[in-house]
Order: sequence, then structure tokens, then C-alpha cells
Amino acid sequence: MSLYEELSRIENSQYQSFWNWFKDNSENFLQTLRARENVEENLIAILAPKIEELDLGLFFLIGIENDDFAELIFTPDGNIQNVYLAEEIVAAAPEIENWSFKALKPPTNIPSFEIRMMDLVFSKSNITFYPKNHPAYPDEIDLVMIYKDWREELADEIVNGVYIFLDNFLGEEAMIEKIDRIQVIGPEEEVPEEIPVEKLPEYINWREKEFVEKYQDITYSDENDSYTSFETILEDDTPIISTINTGALNWDNKASHPWILVLMINFLEVHDSGMPNQKDLDVLGEIDKLTIQLLPNLEGYIYIGREIGDGKCELFFACKDYRMPAKIADWLGSQFNDGVEITADIFKDKYWQIFERFNQ
Repeated sequence: MSLYEELSRIENSQYQSFWNWFKDNSENFLQTLRARENVEENLIAILAPKIEELDLGLFFLIGIENDDFAELIFTPDGNIQNVYLAEEIVAAAPEIENWSFKALKPPTNIPSFEIRMMDLVFSKSNITFYPKNHPAYPDEIDLVMIYKDWREELADEIVNGVYIFLDNFLGEEAMIEKIDRIQVIGPEEEVPEEIPVEKLPEYINWREKEFVEKYQDITYSDENDSYTSFETILEDDTPIISTINTGALNWDNKASHPWILVLMINFLEVHDSGMPNQKDLDVLGEIDKLTIQLLPNLEGYIYIGREIGDGKCELFFACKDYRMPAKIADWLGSQFNDGVEITADIFKDKYWQIFERFNQ
């Protein structure tokens, strides 16, 4: 049994307890939705604490269509590291009559779909877009969204509203996986040809298809590995020591591994130099070795190296996907909690721009 399967088996018992409770209450929830009365009191106020007890960092949407099928959607609300948790809890859901369960907000198929916030409306009629092209980064999907009813005093609210509109219009998975960068602006005199937002799904699917066809069979050979040490001195004379796989940084197919995992190990006790004591160094060595084993090159992960100093150590990986790294990071955090604290950051960086400082 693989580690992923073993972890899933352990967590399924937690999920099963929730689903047993939900099944016992599902008929009452269904009737509440059908009646459209006291939904907050008789459903939301009961369900929300149960989901919070799971401590998965998930939110939920619930509704009913044509007084028939009810739907419960688990969403990480854009948090990449919690996507796998939404998918796992839904995978563990039982069959319940008149109920369906989904992970991540799906794309909407409502022609007149719109979002209303305050006195602002976000719809297909007042949002257009155009792509920004970067010759040095040809595979990036960088979009400029134009909101026709722009008001400078409500800039933050408008940006948030456009993101919420896209999250629901395109679906959460597309927003996370297919788009690299989004900028929201108001109408300007000189912009490239504007494209109606209803054509955005077609555009990103076309770009994604090109990307997948270009990189799906690309693998990295660890024969290219070559490590270089760097030392940086901070303003307070604290040293930062980096050991980086510069051989991998010279690879031409970086975009095939577009997700970056930064595993952050914070030491609870450090010397004045910012370096850990010997005990924590031994733990760090164990974490480093184990993580490389759990995220092997042949399965789509490249070890980029580590940076240690200022009371912490960061391990860097370039990855073909983000679900397994997120799961492994959570597991490591639960296993190593004596003298160290482990957290993680996962983000898309198709050209590994975060590491450009090591090429200079």
C-alpha cells in the first residue's frame, strides 16, 4: 500500500464519521431547502460547525434545483493546498437519495449568470478581456480583465467581484490550474482588441490543450543534477546558506513542472547565528531525505534544493501536480512537531522565476 493510500485510509475514518452524521440529517436538510424557510437556523447553523470540526480549511455551498436534487459543494476558496481535501471528502461520500456532492465550484451554465455585490453588478455584459503575451514566457496565460463600470473609489471591491465572477463562471479548478495571472482594469483608450468574457472558457481550453500536448511526455533526468552553494549575509550579519540544483535550473522544459512547493521548517530553538542546534539539524536531514523519497523524480517532482538560516529552512521542489505535494506536506507537519514547525506554500510558477536569483 502506497503512502497516499495509507493516509487516505486513515483519513477516511474521519470523513466517514461526518458522512454518517450528514446522512442521518439529510432528509431534514432537504426539507428545509425545499421549504426555503429558516435555512440559516435549521441548516447552515447546524452544518457549518460540523464542517469546521473536520479542520480541513474547507467552506461549503448548498442549494436545491427544482425542489428535487440538493447539492453540497466543498470549496477550498482558492487555497491550492486544500484542494485534495475537498476531493477526498467528496470521494468518501455515500449515496444519499436526492443529494449530490461536489469538490470545487463547478463552472456555471446559466446564460444570464451575474454576481451582485453592494451596488455593483458583474456579468457577461460588462466584463471583457485580452491576453498579454510574453515572448520570454510563451506558455503563460496572463489575462487583463476589463470591467466597463469601473469606479476608482471601489477599485478593491471591483477586483474582488471580478475574481468571484470568474471563479463561478469558469469553475474553481480552471481558475486554479489554467490561468497564471489576472489583472483587473477599467476601460482605457488604448488596449488590444477586447474579447467578450463568454469566449474566455474556449480561449483557456485552447491554450491548455496546447500546453498539455507540448509537455505531457516530458520527464526530467536526474543525470542533469548539479548542486551549487550560495551564501548571503543579512543586514544583521545573519548568514543564509543555500544549496541549489543549478543543473535543473538550466533545464529548457521548466514549464512541464509548473508547480512550486516550498516546504518551510521553522526551528523553535536557534543559535545567535540563526542556525539550528545539532538535534534540529539531524531532524532537518531526516525531513530532507524523506521528502525527496516521497516526491521522486520519476513521478514528476524535481528537488531544487534548500536554503537554511534566520531560524528556518526551506526545501524547494518543482512539481507536475500540486495535490500530492500538499498531502505530503500536511503529513510531514503531523509527523515532525518536536522542536520544529512545518508549513508549506504551493503556487504556480511555470518558468521557476522564484529561482532566478540563483542564476545571477
